[in-house]
Amino acid sequence: MIKLARIAEKAIIYALIIMMAGILILATIELAYYLFKALAGSNYLLLDLDELMDLFGIFLLVLIGIELLDTIKVYLKESVVHVEVVVLVAIIAIARKVVVLKIEELPGETIIGIGLLIASLAVAYYLIKKAGLLVWKTGEVVEDGKEETLIKLRKKKGTGKDGINVQR
Repeated sequence: MIKLARIAEKAIIYALIIMMAGILILATIELAYYLFKALAGSNYLLLDLDELMDLFGIFLLVLIGIELLDTIKVYLKESVVHVEVVVLVAIIAIARKVVVLKIEELPGETIIGIGLLIASLAVAYYLIKKAGLLVWKTGEVVEDGKEETLIKLRKKKGTGKDGINVQR
C-alpha cells in the first residue's frame, strides 16, 4: 500500500513538473510578445508606466513559476521542501501584487494589511536564515521502520546526532 502511494505521488509530481514547465513556456512567450508589442506601439521605444508595470508583473509571475518548479523538482529528488524557498516565493508573489496594484485606488486598511504581510514574511525569512532552518523533511519510513527527522538544521560539518547528513 505504501509503495502504491509513493508511485502515485511520483506520478503526480511528474505531472506537476510537466504542467508547470508548459505554463512557464507559455508565460515567457506571452512576456516576449507583450514586450515586443509594447515597444512596437510606442514612440522612440519608450514605454509608459502602465505598460512597464504590466511587464514587471508578468516577469515576476514567470520568476515565481520558476521558483515553484525548482521546489517541485527538489521535492521529487530529495522528498524535502526548502522552507526558505517557499517563503521567498511568497515574498516575490506579494512584491508582484504590490507592483501591479494601483495603490491610490486602495483603502488604507488594505495597504496596512499588505505592509503587515510583507513585514511578517520578512521576519519569517530572517528567522529561518538566523536559525539555520534549511528544509522540511517529509516523514519517510527508513530501513529500521522509524520516522526520519522532520527538520534538518544547518550545521557546520558532518552529521547530526541521529546520523542524518546536514547541509550548509
